[in-house]
Amino acid sequence: MPPQGASAELFAIISGATDGNNTILAAVTLKRARVIGIHMVAAGAVVAHFQSAAGGTALTGVMSMITGVPFTGWNPLGLFEQDVVNELLNMELDAAVQVSGWITYQLID
Repeated sequence: MPPQGASAELFAIISGATDGNNTILAAVTLKRARVIGIHMVAAGAVVAHFQSAAGGTALTGVMSMITGVPFTGWNPLGLFEQDVVNELLNMELDAAVQVSGWITYQLID
């Protein structure tokens, strides 16, 4: 059972290849996202990090990714979460390199 005020687990695709902002989740009215699982792989060397809103508040530190080496994490209490409602979840890349994968997340009040 999800924690009070959290939705059941939801899933979204990670697919970004733009130097700069790549939207992972659209904003949801009066909700914010808590990421509880992640798996992503880069097609080339790239630095990625997640933000609340495009160019917004950093939710993770920068993660240096190596070609073909997966980055995976899972924590039922959350790996990171937005602190503001009504904002999209953004992945910012430092180069135009394809990054693909998925997240498992909850929407919270």
